[in-house]
Amino acid sequence: MRYSGRNMTFPETRQTLIRRLATASSEHDWGEFLSDYWGPICRFAARRASLSEADAEDVASQTFAALLSGELLVRWQTNRAAKLRTLLCTVVRNVLSNQTRVQSGRERLLKQHAEQAASDGPLPVATTLETSEEQIDAFYAAWVEDLLARSVDKLRDEYHAAGKGDYFRVLYGRVCEEMSVPEISAALGLKPTDVENYYKAAKKRLAETLKDSLRAHTARYCDEAEMADEFQAEWAALGNFVEAHGGLERAVHRSYAEQSPASAPQKRSTAFSDTLIRYRQQARPGGRGTSGADS
Repeated sequence: MRYSGRNMTFPETRQTLIRRLATASSEHDWGEFLSDYWGPICRFAARRASLSEADAEDVASQTFAALLSGELLVRWQTNRAAKLRTLLCTVVRNVLSNQTRVQSGRERLLKQHAEQAASDGPLPVATTLETSEEQIDAFYAAWVEDLLARSVDKLRDEYHAAGKGDYFRVLYGRVCEEMSVPEISAALGLKPTDVENYYKAAKKRLAETLKDSLRAHTARYCDEAEMADEFQAEWAALGNFVEAHGGLERAVHRSYAEQSPASAPQKRSTAFSDTLIRYRQQARPGGRGTSGADS
């Protein structure tokens, strides 16, 4: 797989899906939206604030709740002054800031009670809605890693369905567990030459699967007339990211090494399910965001 391109931009949000979310709010659309961004938000929040799995999921749940209760997608669709990535980064940042403010307040009250003295003032917290390029890049990294993990899982299912499970086991052993060819050969009872051939074939198929996954994601978030150019731009951006992180194998390894259960595509927790249920309830007739013209 050959990557090219210069700009590392976050996948542009297609009006098609966001417009449907802002006006129709179908259960299927909300499910796709949550599935696309639950993992990246968990990864981003966990790294930014050094959160546990449960706390990262709580931030993700609050982020989606804020998008829903504040009709932020409706407002964003009406006035697209920034990309969706900026909106998501900003909401996550505000959720984290609110948690810091609440925790700071609790600590201050405890200190006041213990010392019976006035507080010196609140701890500093973020007071601006601006999102830095560093934060946007960090969110992009979280998104790419989630896409890589999704692609690996898709390839796993494909190979197992075709009765070629050893192809995936070889790939996973080499990339995710960093096993040598002799180690994999002994573990699976395969010839070293077979291990090498399986690895080459699986690596090639992974690159194709990754490209297919990116194309499908871009199609959900890009107008049809812009699809071809947008996909090429995002494929080039993904290539830059992968190359900067040591190639496809190293990027995949990192996505698994730093993946928490909360962000794993194959594991959707109770927090994810509860959030989706809230969205589904909102999608019913009479819920918020079910009226308005699609412009």
